[in-house]
Amino acid sequence: MLFRAATLVAVLTGVLACAAVGEISSSSATVAAVAISAGMVFSALKRQESWQWVKIILAIAVIAVFVQFVYQVFGAAHTGELSAIEVPLAALFTWVQVVHAFDVPARRDLLFSLAAAGALVTVAAAQAVSSGFLVWVAVWLAATVIALACSWRSMSGGRGRLPAGTLVGATVLVLAVALLLDSVLPPPRASQVITLPSSLTSYLPLKVTGGLTEGGSNPTEPAHSGQPGGVGGYVGMAGPLDTALRGALGNQLVMRVRASRPGYFLGLTYTSWNGQSWTNPGKCATYTQATGSPFLMPYEPPQGGSPTPRPSPVTAGTQNIQTFYVEQPLPNILFATSQPTEIYFPDHSLVFGCDSSIRSTVAMTPGTVYTVVSQDTEATPAQLADVPASVYDSASLRGVFRSDLQLPSPNPYGRVKALTLSILAKAHPTTLVGEVQALERWMGAHTRYSLDIPPLLPGQDSVNEFLFGNRTGYCEQISTSLAVMLRSIGVPTREATGYVPGSFNPLSDLYDIEAKDAHAWVQVFFPGHGWQSFDPTAYVPLAPANPGAVLLSDLGHLLGGLPWLPIGIAAAAVAAVLGRRFELRRRAALPKTWAGRLALRLERAGARAGLARSPSETLPEYADRLRAAAGPPAAAQLEMVVELVTLAAYGGRDPTTAQRQVAEETLRTLRTALGRGQRIRRRALSPR
Repeated sequence: MLFRAATLVAVLTGVLACAAVGEISSSSATVAAVAISAGMVFSALKRQESWQWVKIILAIAVIAVFVQFVYQVFGAAHTGELSAIEVPLAALFTWVQVVHAFDVPARRDLLFSLAAAGALVTVAAAQAVSSGFLVWVAVWLAATVIALACSWRSMSGGRGRLPAGTLVGATVLVLAVALLLDSVLPPPRASQVITLPSSLTSYLPLKVTGGLTEGGSNPTEPAHSGQPGGVGGYVGMAGPLDTALRGALGNQLVMRVRASRPGYFLGLTYTSWNGQSWTNPGKCATYTQATGSPFLMPYEPPQGGSPTPRPSPVTAGTQNIQTFYVEQPLPNILFATSQPTEIYFPDHSLVFGCDSSIRSTVAMTPGTVYTVVSQDTEATPAQLADVPASVYDSASLRGVFRSDLQLPSPNPYGRVKALTLSILAKAHPTTLVGEVQALERWMGAHTRYSLDIPPLLPGQDSVNEFLFGNRTGYCEQISTSLAVMLRSIGVPTREATGYVPGSFNPLSDLYDIEAKDAHAWVQVFFPGHGWQSFDPTAYVPLAPANPGAVLLSDLGHLLGGLPWLPIGIAAAAVAAVLGRRFELRRRAALPKTWAGRLALRLERAGARAGLARSPSETLPEYADRLRAAAGPPAAAQLEMVVELVTLAAYGGRDPTTAQRQVAEETLRTLRTALGRGQRIRRRALSPR
């Protein structure tokens, strides 16, 4: 009954795990769980009876399930959505389990159910995006280990008890190997050969097609940008970027991202600065691409679009495939690393703006999944060193980027320009990237990062107040000041908002992005390289996280925070108790008499020399073999030792103290002689 109960728990865990990740519906999982439980009870009660008519019905049902599975697989293959095979596969294993549960009379049938339960958990794990799925794995693993132990006991005829120590040790070993493999194997890489993932949990059309949602009557729409709740007063970027607002950055999980490599996940860019807020020009055009996935990102706006032409995209880049799993209601912005080219989104249309934004026409609700393919053009400083500092001395080139050089009129930034020029005069940079880095270094040395910023008075300029007043702020004030400093000397710059990669989860290979990861940074245009991100307030890695390094780092932080003194005292106490129990058991296993203990030591000495005593061999016979192997010095005394042991064991004559000492010394001599003889035999047999 324990075997059956553990198997039932493993199977139900597999079914419910598939439902938890959306592989099967909740209603189907509920029906299947009830049916499997009923079938297991029926099989347990009728396991001694032969129900041929039941087997016929079950066979027909299994055939029907397989026909349905093949039909769904062919449908998925016909559309090219090979990744959709996981859903019919989960349904197949689930309904086969339902059918099979009514005919589980023997051990082999229960083992088949265990294997199918493992397949269900594996299929569900392929879609899991959270470490919370480990709870399902833990329950399934515990039930499976118990069921396998029961199977072992059943195969042994019910003799003996379950080897609890062996089970625990084997389970720990398997988990250790799994953790080692997870740390060594590289994270999975997405491929465009298979249709990339996208899904929408609910279809809620937004009121303003092409506009940024800023709240409404529907609770799924995001908070208004003027209300505190994130960078600029919102979570997820929507509307103007007001540097006077004090954001409330929390630990709320916003989304999870699987990416070929991390980077700045860009949402919006801003070009128009009024001294306090960033906005986009009113003539910034948007247009809808109603073609369905994959959507191709346009880089040239339609006729009558933005007031200035957008630079042609940089074709060279590294492909970066990112899949976003939305966890909280967000504004209708799709995020991506630099230069997105293709978007897989579960709606018939997307809206593209000249502010480099990608917008949906439906609400971004929890559970929404979309994929973006980018040609990342983020370059290293060494790669950008081919652009000279004088590249924007040309008035015609500045005219192309006039919207990215805009400053308030009349220009209030004379002091800002003078400060910028003085910083560059001391640094003597010869390249454009050198100029940007010199200003970044000055920011790091002369400003202070803090979320607790002084309030900005009405009409007060944010940049002047930051650079020549308190010099205290967070990413918005710092990045805005850097952008204005660069614009003051004629370098095209724009403000960017989005998210930086959150913490990397080495078990799910996903970046967990929280509200506090919302960020603002600066983008500078480098001819031949496109828009490049610069950020004096956050570090963004340019290479994928290594799961092993992350695991070791997390383990180091965990171990470093443990109270080692109490742990050491407890471990020492446990070790002392276990050592005492081991010693008592060892002594209890030893023979009770001197003769028995000496005979045991004689057998161990022979076994170490490769001369084990056979069960049918008497002690004198065994001693004759040992004498032949040991040679004359020890052989002379060994006969006397055997006689003493025999008389003590069977004649009731205890040897004297002197005789015991001689026997002990003879045994030591014999052990040495046997070891020497074994080494001589090995040398004689070894190849020359």
